[in-house]
Amino acid sequence: MSTETDSNDLTATSEIETICKLLGEAISNLPEYKEYEKARDEVKGDSEAQELIDEFEKQRQLFIIKRASGEATKEDLDKVGEFQEQLNNLPIMMHFLSTQKELLSQFEKANEYISEPLSLDFGDQIGGCGCS
Repeated sequence: MSTETDSNDLTATSEIETICKLLGEAISNLPEYKEYEKARDEVKGDSEAQELIDEFEKQRQLFIIKRASGEATKEDLDKVGEFQEQLNNLPIMMHFLSTQKELLSQFEKANEYISEPLSLDFGDQIGGCGCS
């Protein structure tokens, strides 16, 4: 392998790392990201939301364990759904989920911009095997 090829590869890698860091900084400055952070912090500081999150997680984990052992019932699933509905109906959670949706929309746009010159869906490549 030539030194010139190694140097070019290193330069391309460094350029990508620099661009990615700039992208991360740009995302952190988006109004959608700032609103998401604020909403996330509000949820973390809300005792009612935290209690429901904890209970939802307990019920979800219990359901997963029961499902793995073949003991899960429709009632178990319904119980998880009820806690999730209670949680999602809290105004503070509704706001959080709305800000999360807006931020994800920005991520989807960024994915489109990255994917366009690559002739593939960059986001799908990150999350899966890329076999499709």
